Amino acid sequence: MAEVEMVIDSVRQSPVKHQWVAVLKDKLSERYLPIYVGSSQAETLKRELTDFRLSRPLGDDPISKEIKTIGSKIGSVKIDKFEDNKFSAKLVLVAPSKPYEVDCPVAKALAIAMRARASIFADEAMLNKAGISVPA
Repeated sequence: MAEVEMVIDSVRQSPVKHQWVAVLKDKLSERYLPIYVGSSQAETLKRELTDFRLSRPLGDDPISKEIKTIGSKIGSVKIDKFEDNKFSAKLVLVAPSKPYEVDCPVAKALAIAMRARASIFADEAMLNKAGISVPA
């Protein structure tokens, strides 16, 4: 399964449906992946985008605390599925013994990735299905 590295381009409100959208961008091309998120998730992501630029350290949210407790760290986030108009994400944890993956809600996974300064990847086939390409 090929993966494409993504960055969070923006978090904005859709002018048509007034829903919040986290817009991810392919690091190497003009491909975008819009992911609808709830208003509270959008606020969290916007805050993380702002705080990320201010070099904020990894937060004290419950998931990050639990990860630290078990002696792991966040290696990356994978957005790996798009089914029934819903995305699925996994946190890739690096532990002393071996890396492993844990299911996580997409918006939460994106916020955690930002706090941990971890890479975000999207499955190539899923990106081809749900992404938007902008011609140069």
